[in-house]
Amino acid sequence: MRGLFAAALLPLGLASPAAAAEPVLTQDFQPLDYSQPQNWVCRPGGCRDDLSATILGSDGSVRVEPFRAAAQPPVDCFYVYPTVSHSPGVLADPAGTQDERRAVIQQAERFTSVCRLFVPLYRQVTVTSMQRRVSQKPSRAEAVEAARRAQADVLAAWDHYMAHDNHGRGVILIGHSQGAGILISVIRQRIDGSAAQSLLVSAVLPGAAVFVPKGRETGGTFKGIAPCRGDSQTGCVISFNMVRAERPIPPDAMLRSPGATQVCTNPAALGGGPGRLKPYLSAKGETIIPELSAAQPPWTKTPVGLPTPFVTTPDLYSAECGGDGAYLAVSVVAKPGDLRTGALTGDWLRADGTPEPTMGLHLIDLNLAAGNLVDILGRQAKAYAKTHPPETP
Repeated sequence: MRGLFAAALLPLGLASPAAAAEPVLTQDFQPLDYSQPQNWVCRPGGCRDDLSATILGSDGSVRVEPFRAAAQPPVDCFYVYPTVSHSPGVLADPAGTQDERRAVIQQAERFTSVCRLFVPLYRQVTVTSMQRRVSQKPSRAEAVEAARRAQADVLAAWDHYMAHDNHGRGVILIGHSQGAGILISVIRQRIDGSAAQSLLVSAVLPGAAVFVPKGRETGGTFKGIAPCRGDSQTGCVISFNMVRAERPIPPDAMLRSPGATQVCTNPAALGGGPGRLKPYLSAKGETIIPELSAAQPPWTKTPVGLPTPFVTTPDLYSAECGGDGAYLAVSVVAKPGDLRTGALTGDWLRADGTPEPTMGLHLIDLNLAAGNLVDILGRQAKAYAKTHPPETP
């Protein structure tokens, strides 16, 4: 697709399936030192926030669902957060803020029910640079240099994790938007076709673009990593970009690659077709970039109290891949008499308050499928453990 999404991908070299190379930096630049605790947003045992959710029934009933992290998860998760930093420059300052913590809470921390969570801080291309007036936007060269520096940080974090923390454990890679784009590069350079591929439980990469040659499952973005088509399949990739079914991406705005199709793996139905989403949405309607989304409309037709930070709405939303893989279309499927409105915030709003047509529900990509992904990753972790027994000391 064109517009903001393509602009975010092009500096990372992700608009085509060509092989990635190590980032070549035009100036002296040292990645962050990941032996220092301050350069991690989360490590195992940290980032223990309240993730309890209110289950909102079709009759307007509410029931609190507590959240518990796994005591001894069998695998790890390595998460790279999306574009969220409000640092003043093109590249984020090397210090964690509420922006990164918000992304972790909204997108990744729920997976601690399945895995140990590692979240490196990295100097990303900022929200600020995207919001500048046209005359102030960074040049193409500046954008490419900034993206390479962000990528260099994450590569250094991955190398440190593998050298000091992995110890032969299976690992799930999770990223969104800019984070997913960087992880695509990490997979190409460090995992795909290497010994480390045997450690890959799966890669969850929404908000970016993964391609395969037409009629094939591998050989495009990744040489030997196929899309996940079954819940217990391992060593595979999950990729999607959510939109409202009534507002699909215009055909002339879709990102395309000659001879290839974009991968869409529906977390609600990996085998294909429609499926019901299991969302975990902010009860307040908070998204990863709050100022780019509208206020959350009422969840129900009559007022109801939500005593938890999250809300989940069983059997209210359905999703199905469309646009030849360019998007995952989300529909409200409320039955007659359902007291839930089905209304969502999550559209990426332009300066005039209208939705950006190429971005869809980008701001809640992971929230909408969080429950589905927890289920899938749990089954993948069990399947991986059966074929990869833990190493003996």
